[in-house]
Amino acid sequence: MRKALSVSLISSVIFFIFNVSSAFAASTTIVPSPNTGSYNKPFTVNMVIDGHGDKFNAAQATVNISPNLTIQDLTLGDCNFSFLHTPSVQNPSFAGVIISTYSTKCNVYTLTLVPKEKGKASVTLSKVSVKRYGDAANILSAAYNGSYTLTGVSNIGSAGSQAKNTSENGLYTLYLNVHSTGTTPVPNASVTLSTVSAKNQQQATTDRTGTAHFSNLQTGVYDAVIKEGSSKVGDTIVNISGANHVLTLSIDLSVQKNNSLMKTGSFLSSIVANPLLLAGVLVVGIIVGVGIALLVIKLLGKRKKS
Repeated sequence: MRKALSVSLISSVIFFIFNVSSAFAASTTIVPSPNTGSYNKPFTVNMVIDGHGDKFNAAQATVNISPNLTIQDLTLGDCNFSFLHTPSVQNPSFAGVIISTYSTKCNVYTLTLVPKEKGKASVTLSKVSVKRYGDAANILSAAYNGSYTLTGVSNIGSAGSQAKNTSENGLYTLYLNVHSTGTTPVPNASVTLSTVSAKNQQQATTDRTGTAHFSNLQTGVYDAVIKEGSSKVGDTIVNISGANHVLTLSIDLSVQKNNSLMKTGSFLSSIVANPLLLAGVLVVGIIVGVGIALLVIKLLGKRKKS
């Protein structure tokens, strides 16, 4: 019950963030980079959000890959989003929030794409929004698709086809690959996966390929903490949910230095980690909002009488 409450509350906050809007001149773009080119072997594409000077702290997009491409790897970038829709090899769509800080330009993730058939290929974006830091206004000016020409075919299989569901019916499997720089694997790292209520927790050690494997995960929002020895080297929030019960993604430790989740004492981080505190903040916000509304109505009523 407590886990369901915490997930519901966090989802409500994200719903609010992604549905507040106002009128202004937007300039922010989101684009797969490069968004054109010819390839006959696996290539990488970065999903880049550029505020062109504007600050943002939330974004979402539905991302589709054409059938003649498969995703070999998806490595989280330097946006350091806490995800409410976690992108994975199986589904690169995403929705995330930067906790307690903002960015003006960042890379959501890097896709390694494998050509499977010659011809035209694409990475298409829909249902895209980018929210301004401070008032949650949508500052998206344009979202661009990627269009590629595949001149050759690679026999390298995708991680999605290799990943197996090792969980019981209705439960989830997570493969979390840990890299140090680029694609250099980090073996023997400790990865702790716990719900925001800390009620459910699993721990795994990365193998020689840098992969930590988790099985029988229930639906929920999880905090994934990575340690080498006693040192915390990575942290990300993932949402385990959806129709696909296998999630595969990678974390590059070299981009974790600006991750606000790595810092202690953050008020917003405490809210995310404490569902009761989060509930309190929401209740106070509602009470204040209702109080202001009643005051305005009372003042208007007095003005009409006078």
